[in-house]
Amino acid sequence: MATDATVAPESSGEREPRMGFLGLNRRAVIGAALGAGTALAGGWLASASGEEVPVTVLLVLVITLIGLGFGASAAGWAYLAGAAVVIADAVAPGGSTWEWTDLARMVAFIVGSPAIVLLVHRGETSRRLADAALAASDEARREVDAERQRLEEARRDIDAALADAERERARLEEVAEAIPEPLIVYDEASQGTYGNRAAMRLFGRSFVERPLDEWGRATEPRDEQGVALPPDEWPQARAQREAFRRRMTLRVPMSGRDVIADIEGTPIPGGGAVLLLRDIGKEEDERLRLSRFASFVAHELRNPLAVAKARIELSQRDPALPSKAANHGVRALESVDAAIQILERLELYSRADSGHVEAEQSSFELSPALGAAIERFRARGSERQLHVAMPDGLAVVGDRHLSEQAITNLLTNADRYSEAGGAIRVEVVDGDLVTLRVIDEGPGIDEDVARRLFRDRVTAGRGLGLGLYLVQATMTAMGGSVQLEQRSPFAVFALRWPRADRSTEDAPAGNA
Repeated sequence: MATDATVAPESSGEREPRMGFLGLNRRAVIGAALGAGTALAGGWLASASGEEVPVTVLLVLVITLIGLGFGASAAGWAYLAGAAVVIADAVAPGGSTWEWTDLARMVAFIVGSPAIVLLVHRGETSRRLADAALAASDEARREVDAERQRLEEARRDIDAALADAERERARLEEVAEAIPEPLIVYDEASQGTYGNRAAMRLFGRSFVERPLDEWGRATEPRDEQGVALPPDEWPQARAQREAFRRRMTLRVPMSGRDVIADIEGTPIPGGGAVLLLRDIGKEEDERLRLSRFASFVAHELRNPLAVAKARIELSQRDPALPSKAANHGVRALESVDAAIQILERLELYSRADSGHVEAEQSSFELSPALGAAIERFRARGSERQLHVAMPDGLAVVGDRHLSEQAITNLLTNADRYSEAGGAIRVEVVDGDLVTLRVIDEGPGIDEDVARRLFRDRVTAGRGLGLGLYLVQATMTAMGGSVQLEQRSPFAVFALRWPRADRSTEDAPAGNA
């Protein structure tokens, strides 16, 4: 028989695996036993009393009760077992004599009992379906409750994410507003959605918020040669495709004046772009003002400082000068020399900015120039340990005075940015180009700063940012060079001069 694993509830409250409509199980055995027992008991009573006992009626009643109590399967087996006993008794030799009334009851039993069994079976099926529907309803309700809980958790997560995004947006906006250069954000349609204060101050709101075609007509974007750019090369359109940096000319809608700007564009993942603009014309104006100011200060202060130095030196020659006053004079003289050196740097910056650095091309010994640079370095108050390694008698071609300044600047930078307590090493290597390396002991130079080191006014937080710019200007003017050979974990700067040949070494040494 086919096996049905469905668990059917019974009226007794027990649950047993169903094995088909007439599956054989414990209740089926009980039903069969009760059916057969009822038939046997009825036959026995009839023979014992000698009276007619309606066995089939008793069987119908018992089958009904079994169906109500044990289910359709047990009632079916009771019917089969009872019918088998009644039929066996009827056909057995010497069995009971059947009359027409007995035959009628037998027919009623044979037809009516299966109907009762089927009704019970149908009732069980309906009850199982109802239980299954109720269970499905309960399961659906639990799933709905679970889904509602998940949706509630998702809503809380979304609210938290939105709050985090809002905080992040506010933080990014604060960062953008703190940037001194104009910064503009565009969406995927190249429509401006945000501009910081610097952008609004320089270009105005219409520059940011105009549609792309109107923006092009109003600003007339051009390259460095003044050639109009096609729409796909306009900065907010190109930045949608790739990161780039270029210089171009734009017309400011508010004033109608042209601005030369370095524009750096960066795509935004998912669509959009960010533009960072630097007003080159403004920077050139600031550079010119600083150069003129440096020249003015150097010119105006040089004579008073020279007079002060001469008076201090003259007073130091007085034999009656007390020792304490003499010591103060020495310190004052050192301060005046330091001020004169600062003026020399300012004057040199002014000449470098205008491209008029004058440098001699003569041979000189590098060792005395290095010694003078170290004296200058010590005069600035540094007590950091120095280790020097160089060959004797090495001569180079260049300007000794400017070379001393270049070496002093590298020593000062190494002292300013090195770890506390670290020593500075100076190594000189002979060759067609004589190389002097200044090596500190960390912490190195950031990559972004390293790319801009030799530009005007680049500093890592201390100083005016003129030192390395002047080193490059002076070394280039005398035919040498300066290079950052290593930026991490410690910095290595190298100065290079042409080596003096024998005939040049025998000649007078110029500034030496």
